[in-house]
Amino acid sequence: MVCEPVEILRRFVEHNLAMGASYVHLFFDKGDDQTYDDFANQPGVIAQRCDAAYWEGLNRRRPPYVERRQLVNGRVAYERCLTDWQAHFDADELVLTQGATLGELLARVPSGFQTAHLGTVEPMLVPHGHDGPVPFRRSVRHLKFRARLHVYGDDLQVFRNGLFGHYQGKSILRAGLPGWSHGIHFPRPSAPEIHNEIFELNEAHIAHMHCENRDLWVKRTMVKMCDSGYNLRTGSYDLLPLVAPETTGQEYLAEEDLVTILSGFYDRVSLLSDSLRTRMEAFDLLQYHEVERLG
Repeated sequence: MVCEPVEILRRFVEHNLAMGASYVHLFFDKGDDQTYDDFANQPGVIAQRCDAAYWEGLNRRRPPYVERRQLVNGRVAYERCLTDWQAHFDADELVLTQGATLGELLARVPSGFQTAHLGTVEPMLVPHGHDGPVPFRRSVRHLKFRARLHVYGDDLQVFRNGLFGHYQGKSILRAGLPGWSHGIHFPRPSAPEIHNEIFELNEAHIAHMHCENRDLWVKRTMVKMCDSGYNLRTGSYDLLPLVAPETTGQEYLAEEDLVTILSGFYDRVSLLSDSLRTRMEAFDLLQYHEVERLG
């Protein structure tokens, strides 16, 4: 489900088709989204306007929460699946593989597994003049606390698992399972008592590109912080108590001060300085991939 600038959607479609996807199914969250026209007739793309007629056709009202709409559209996509496997990704998520194509990796998944899982990696900034593949960081969730603290110091409390965004990764679901559908990170079985067998694709990752640009990350973070109903489960989103505890209790914080605080945090954990590179390489937290960067 998408509501993004055309350049982000173009990269999403072209990258994932090039990585071996048979097609990309785009659900345009805004029924009047003008970017729909850029993809409606593109080979390898199924474009769906989520307008009033769409929701009426599903015999339901448009859910108020973003995640709920994602779940509904994920179920619709799975019911119409045209391939042996189907993934549920966001527009800022790109498949990366090492040593084999995604199709080859999926062909190796034993028949007893319904889900193939991709771990999350995030792009990092490099010093001016860097040329070559983009560095990506892995989650630190597999490391002990002392090791995590060694890498990120006091920012670890914000970087709980060494990432800006989700650490759970994303999944690819085997087609044709009656009653199953896509979740946000993991599939939803047809009944609670059904065990979902998950196969870890260690040679594939999902690149979460939401933080590739400092200014865009700061802007998006500020929007989230102003939206009290941002998340279906947790509601409001506020980094300030962790990033700048000295601001706790302040009734007003100037926008330029907030930008400065968030930008400083971003640079501390995302700019790949020699010191940070050394600490991350000591725990095998860095990967390098050829990926188009925007902005």
